[in-house]
Order: sequence, then C-alpha cells, then structure tokens
Amino acid sequence: MKSSLVVVLFAFIFTTTCQAYNPSVNTTIIPYQVFVADSDIEIQAEYLGELTGDPQMYEFTTGVSTTLKLRISQLVTNKPIPFSLIAVKQNNKNAGVVEIGRLRAKDIEWVEEKDKVIGLSLLNSSVFEAEIGPGIYRVEVSTPENFGLYQLTIGDQPTTPGYFRTLKDIRTIQKFFGKSIFSMFGSTYVYYPLGIILLLVLMLLTWRKRDLIRKKYA
Repeated sequence: MKSSLVVVLFAFIFTTTCQAYNPSVNTTIIPYQVFVADSDIEIQAEYLGELTGDPQMYEFTTGVSTTLKLRISQLVTNKPIPFSLIAVKQNNKNAGVVEIGRLRAKDIEWVEEKDKVIGLSLLNSSVFEAEIGPGIYRVEVSTPENFGLYQLTIGDQPTTPGYFRTLKDIRTIQKFFGKSIFSMFGSTYVYYPLGIILLLVLMLLTWRKRDLIRKKYA
C-alpha cells in the first residue's frame, strides 16, 4: 500500500504538464544597453524588466521567416502602467532600422488574468503579431516616464522543462514581482502535490487502522 502511494505521487510530479515558463531577468544597468534574447523566438520566453528612467531594448536574430508574437504583462493595480512597445528590423543597407509595428499604450486594453501556475494575477496586453523574415530585430519597451516592472513575453510555443525546473522558474517570476517565498503555496504546482500528499497520508493511516475500524463496526 505504502509503495503504491509513493508511486502515485511521483507519477504526478514527473508526468504533470502545464503552461511552462522560461524566464530571464533583464540585468542591464547602462541606459539603452541591448539585452540579447533567445534567437528561437517561436518558443515562449518571459523577459522580466524594470524601467528606471530609460526604455529597455531586446535584440534577437532569426534565420527563417516566422511570426513574431509579443505581449506585455504587469501586476494588477488600480492604475495600470502605460507600457508601450515597438519592434524594428535592422536595415543593413544604411545601418538604420525599419519599423515592424508597435503596441501603443493608448490602444492597449489590459485584461486581468489569474495565472494559477505562478499564483499571480496579471494584467496582460493584447498580443502583437507580425510576419518577419530573416534578420536582426529589436523590441523596445517604454512608458512616458519609463518607470515600472513588466514581463515581456516572446513566442507562444510551450516547453516542458520538468517539474522541479518549473518550480524554479515560478519562483523567479514571483521574486521579480516582489512576492515572498510563501507565494509558492498559491501555485497549483505546489498546492496540488501537497493536497495529494495529504490525501495519501490519510489513506495510509486509514489502511493501517483498518483492523480496528473493522472490529469497531463488526
């Protein structure tokens, strides 16, 4: 009985799949310093940044034609921070750039969504999409005053990094937004296994006392 319960728990941990995360914290400290993003822009990745007086710039390179998908997220507040983003392509002919498109703050309708995996309520922008070809691209995130915490999501194809790696990624996002370690208990990746453990313990105790229970009601 005991071994069977352990098998059930480990089967849950190692076979559970859900929306996975691939967060990176933007650690640039020099104004307008470029943060190089993962080149595989189809794979979903979260870039966590804080504006401290200047816009932040992300750069990626693609060797194929694909669809660029971008989204900005922030913590839920009474007054959302007016983030904007612009995507450009480097023009090799004249060393300039060509605008691909932008999300303007005035056009964004922030949608509140409870992300049960990371245990946070976020305001999400609409998804910016653009068909792009091979080349070097940059995405700039800004606000009128250039202050505030945000999450820039590039791509939408999920990955499956595994249970414990996902726990680490969840904590990275929570910590970035100023949440304590106790916030981990708000994640389904934590409280579901805890619930299973509690249920298994109760079942084990009941199994061990089955003879006493049988005699009591005989």
